[in-house]
Amino acid sequence: MNTTDEVLSLNFIAHTLNLAGINWVIFAGSAAVIYGADRPITDIDILISSADGAQAAELFPGCKVCHGRDGRIEAVKLPDFDLTAGLSNGYRLDVDNEMLHRIRREKINGVNVPVISPEDNILIKAIWGRGPEVGKHDWEDVEAMLSYNRRLDWDYLCGRASAGLDPDRVDEVLSQLEQLWRKIYEEALYIR
Repeated sequence: MNTTDEVLSLNFIAHTLNLAGINWVIFAGSAAVIYGADRPITDIDILISSADGAQAAELFPGCKVCHGRDGRIEAVKLPDFDLTAGLSNGYRLDVDNEMLHRIRREKINGVNVPVISPEDNILIKAIWGRGPEVGKHDWEDVEAMLSYNRRLDWDYLCGRASAGLDPDRVDEVLSQLEQLWRKIYEEALYIR
């Protein structure tokens, strides 16, 4: 099947990845909506292991493939879906056992899918930090997810930041998250 000639569905992509034995999770904007962001889902971002990029490209003939400087497949782009093979731009993160242990099962478009933990998604969006000037909603999503998910595992989030971020950025990103968390918490106390 040539995927550029057909309309792809989340159900088809999920079935294809599962059948191939590829671990995957929904992340970024779609996960932010599940975890409290109030905006429509415009596309679905899927994170797979960096080791599975080439296999994913083979599963979807006709897809657009993006390579990194080292020649590794970093992304497989399909209409309305982006499969990202590990994160390496500003933050090193791969689909690993820690992440898989914390996934949540949720429904998107009627399909039961694995969704990245709110801690991992908050961290990714905070690191990216893109705003409306580039058509993104990263900090807006972070604020919504922090407001909606009051019981976060901050030790896990800090550990992931330390493991995947350049040491110079860890304190900066965690400080921004802490300030935003305090602001949200103080507003919640004031409203009561």
